[in-house]
Amino acid sequence: MPATDTRQQAIDAAYHVIAEWGVQGATYRRIAAQAQLSPGTLTYHFPTIDDLLLAAFRQFTDHISDGFHTRMRAAHNATEACEAVVDLICGEVWPTTAHLLLSFELYAMAARSADYRAVMHRWMAQSQSALRLQFHAETARLLDACIEGMTIHNVLGAQPLPRTLIQAHITAMALPGYCGGQTAGAEDGAGSGVADPGSGSPQR
Repeated sequence: MPATDTRQQAIDAAYHVIAEWGVQGATYRRIAAQAQLSPGTLTYHFPTIDDLLLAAFRQFTDHISDGFHTRMRAAHNATEACEAVVDLICGEVWPTTAHLLLSFELYAMAARSADYRAVMHRWMAQSQSALRLQFHAETARLLDACIEGMTIHNVLGAQPLPRTLIQAHITAMALPGYCGGQTAGAEDGAGSGVADPGSGSPQR
C-alpha cells in the first residue's frame, strides 16, 4: 500500500476513534485496530500519538473550512450572503454527529495545548477568510464567533434558537458589513486582526 494511502487510512481511523472514545481514549492500539494496521506502521508514519491526532484535526478543520468557502462563494448578493451564514448556524457546519464531537474534542485540547491551539487558530483564520469573501474583515470576525457560539447553543441547548430569530440578528449584524467581495481583500493585510493561517497566532 502506498505511504500516502496508509497515512490517510490512519487519519480516517483516528477520526472514528476520537469521536467514539475522545482524545484521551485515542491510543495507538485502538487506532491501529480501527485502521487494520499494525501499531508499528502507525508509529512509522506518526512517531507520536499527538502527531497523528494533530494530522487528523488539521484535515478535519480543512474539510469544515472548505464547506464554508463553498457556501460563501455561492452567494451572489447581500441577502444570499446573510442566508448562507444562517444556514451554517442552523445545520450545515456539522454534517454528522462525529464532526460535532471532533470539534468539541479540539476545543478542549486547544485550551490545554499550544500545538492544538495552533490548529484552532488556523481554523479560525480559514473560516474568517471564507466570510471575507462577502463581508468586511471585522464583520467576518464577529460572524465567525456567532457561528461557533450559536451552533453550540443549538446543539447542546434544551431548545434550539428559532431560525427566524437567528436570521433577524445575523442580518442586522451582517448587512452593514456586506461588501460582496469588492473590498474585503484590501482589509486582509492590515488592521483586521486575522493572522496568516499558518502563523499559529491568536485570531480573537
